[in-house]
Amino acid sequence: MDSKLSEALAPVLDDLRNSGGPVPDVRDAQWSNFPGQVTAMLYTADGSGQGVSAMAAEPLPQRIASVADQVQEWAVEELCRVRRPATWPECTWHPDSHPMAAEVRDGRAVWTCPRSGHASDRIGSLRAPAR
Repeated sequence: MDSKLSEALAPVLDDLRNSGGPVPDVRDAQWSNFPGQVTAMLYTADGSGQGVSAMAAEPLPQRIASVADQVQEWAVEELCRVRRPATWPECTWHPDSHPMAAEVRDGRAVWTCPRSGHASDRIGSLRAPAR
């Protein structure tokens, strides 16, 4: 896999693993011929897949936030498929309500509450919610 995509994907995969989310089988696949776009595929246990991409020339925080948004789409679909609550990553401020959104703030890729706008930790530092 292209290093620019791998670098952006790594913290998002860490968040999936550390927060109890589903973890895809990531496979190298250049499915786009758009100049500067690097791609891979995310696969589920049932064999279905979804593409993920990044623009290699973008700064790392933008690449991470973009990839996080795409992986979040995949994770929500996978959670629905296995009949688990489809709110990944779960909002820190509104549990059992909605997922957080990926954004770039102050030069860092972070998870934010789409309702309040509060920023959580940087993407790559999620932990399982306390229950």
